[in-house]
Amino acid sequence: MTLSSQTPPDYARADPALRRILFVIPSLHGGGAEFVARTWMGWLADQGYEVAVVLTSAAVKPEYLPDGVASSSLSGQRGHLQKATALRRRLLDWHPDVAISLQAHPNLVLLTAARLMPARLRPRVLVSERNLVSLGLPGSNLAHRVKIWFAKRLYPWADHVIAISHPVAAEMIAAFGVRGDRITVVANPATAKLRGTRRGLGTTAAHVQVGGDDGTKLVEPGGTTIVARSERRPGSANGIQIVLACRLVAQKRPLLAIAAAAELARRGVVVEVVSFGGGPLLNDVQAAARQENVAFHHRGWVENWFDHFADNSVALLTSSREGFGNVLVEAAAAGYPSVAVSGALGVADAIVPGITGELALSAHPADLADAILRAVDLPLEHIEPWLARFSEEASGSDLERVLLRVVERA
Repeated sequence: MTLSSQTPPDYARADPALRRILFVIPSLHGGGAEFVARTWMGWLADQGYEVAVVLTSAAVKPEYLPDGVASSSLSGQRGHLQKATALRRRLLDWHPDVAISLQAHPNLVLLTAARLMPARLRPRVLVSERNLVSLGLPGSNLAHRVKIWFAKRLYPWADHVIAISHPVAAEMIAAFGVRGDRITVVANPATAKLRGTRRGLGTTAAHVQVGGDDGTKLVEPGGTTIVARSERRPGSANGIQIVLACRLVAQKRPLLAIAAAAELARRGVVVEVVSFGGGPLLNDVQAAARQENVAFHHRGWVENWFDHFADNSVALLTSSREGFGNVLVEAAAAGYPSVAVSGALGVADAIVPGITGELALSAHPADLADAILRAVDLPLEHIEPWLARFSEEASGSDLERVLLRVVERA
């Protein structure tokens, strides 16, 4: 494995009880878990901790590596045991105080590597589950079911488990046998990529006035940046733009967005659907839109999708399951309501019904349409205290406290 790093950390700022932190993740880019890990690593490095990351499935892309974080990759190793053995060597060479992994495959690689080490040399091991596993098991392939079988036997051995949401935490306790006193829900740093934030894209911050008379504002409680757009007017008088900010795959059920739009159109609402994200179901969605005579616009993947809303937009997440749903918080931070299906479970942590959006009773098009109509009437006022818990500062600080307590417990 090759090792690379950028700016060295300021060790004087780190808590003396915790010095070295190793992350184990699939890659540096490509999904929500990778974004969360990058944000956490960058924040911890800024506090003065020695932070390193090992990638289990991809080569290191330096452009996504947070400043001050060392990196290496196991992508050249074939098979679970070879990856775990290579990670064991990394753990023995670097001697981290804690090692934390995100997602099922890295979790299993880290737990296996730690079990191969003498107990006196092991770091404290934390794993983080990001999905509602049981909802995804029906119809899954044998390899996935075997992976979950091992996870149910190894997760309880971890020193601590970090869940992305309260439904995921409940599943870890009920289905995976994790002790309740060894699991913590740490809110995602879901607002960290928004314009104007330290790690955000910064594409539109220049267009935002601070404390402007027109109602547009940039607020930073606890490190987050919240943008409330003055041009949005609640209600459906000017029609509704349904925004799909997700991959067009079976789990996300994008065809439901077309069905909901068609239902709204039958009720006399002018409606269109805009998609930010590709996927194998694109042709099916386009065909359904033509059949239902629904205006559908495919924009492809856009990192700062929340900068491209129309004034009458509502974000819709039609997933069958979600560990959390970052896009729901991102939409609220950009000043727009959102809708998700209650049955996806994890979305309950990402929406405040009646305040930031609505939870549809079911995935039936009529229930989705009802929820969308309720959501577009919301003014999204006074949501800053809720959004603050999803800032980089709040999420990173909570993670730091968990790591410290796990080390002190040892």
